[in-house]
Amino acid sequence: MGQKADSTPTQGNASLRAISDYRHKERLRWKKRVLSFIFAGILISLLVHFNIAVLLNLLLRGGSDGSPEGAMTTIEFAMQDASSLSDMPEGQKLTQQESVQTEASSDVLTSTEATLEADPSTTSLNAKSSSMSPSLAGGGTTGMGGGMGGSGGGTSFFGISSSGTRFCYIVDASGSMSGQNRMAAAIAELTRSLKRLPDFARFYVLFYSSNVLPNIPSTQKGWNTARSSTIRRMTKEFESIRPGGGTNPGPAFAKALSLRPLPEVIFFLTDGVIAPFSAEKLREMMPDGSRIVVNTIAFGVSANQEEMISIAKSNRGQYRFVKSEGTKP
Repeated sequence: MGQKADSTPTQGNASLRAISDYRHKERLRWKKRVLSFIFAGILISLLVHFNIAVLLNLLLRGGSDGSPEGAMTTIEFAMQDASSLSDMPEGQKLTQQESVQTEASSDVLTSTEATLEADPSTTSLNAKSSSMSPSLAGGGTTGMGGGMGGSGGGTSFFGISSSGTRFCYIVDASGSMSGQNRMAAAIAELTRSLKRLPDFARFYVLFYSSNVLPNIPSTQKGWNTARSSTIRRMTKEFESIRPGGGTNPGPAFAKALSLRPLPEVIFFLTDGVIAPFSAEKLREMMPDGSRIVVNTIAFGVSANQEEMISIAKSNRGQYRFVKSEGTKP
């Protein structure tokens, strides 16, 4: 009886130890599983974040077609000066704008008298309408053109408006321009015309008498960009011009047509008979395929108006007559 009673507690303790060991092992097993899940979760999270980072990097570096809606995009703007714009192929040029309207409509007037009041201190140009004649412009090929150059901005010279990006001015500086304040009036209007140019346009100025006046302006080596600083510096040099010599615009046109790229618009002013230069000679000088607009301005009674009209008419330009004070047309 005593031996049987002693064995029962021993068996109970063994059972408790077994159950305790089992529970301990189960806890360890669950801990290992939990740690495995945590480790696997961390690994999966790292892989997912890494893949997301790679995709975002590819999307941000990709083109605009692959950019998701709402993604940040950086746009860089490049500024081009007038020389770059005017050198672009024809298909890339700026869309033609309306020409700047000034004192007279290019569709209505072909000639207008103007008065140059002789005053040594000031230059005054008073436009008159008494000498308006029927327009030569029309739907046919014989009419005078509208004075429109290429695409881009525009300016006007003695009331003739033209648009484009490259403007060449051929201005008479012969001895007769010293009379009745003509040279001062021409320079004043030239200065106003240059200041009207958009800053992306380019211009070239030629003064001539028996030949092209050398080194005027002295800073002009090629096409000038119409920045205010350039125009201000250049127009100061015009004050040093002293008229003299004969009237031969041929060399000035040869110089203008040697510019590269070619002018789109030429403003040609003279107060004298331009023979032996003529519309026919200018036609021979024009490069093949060129479509340069040539606008003509005749100063004073001695100007060869018929030839100036012919030059403008042959080159899709406009003609304007400016009468000096005290003379008859």
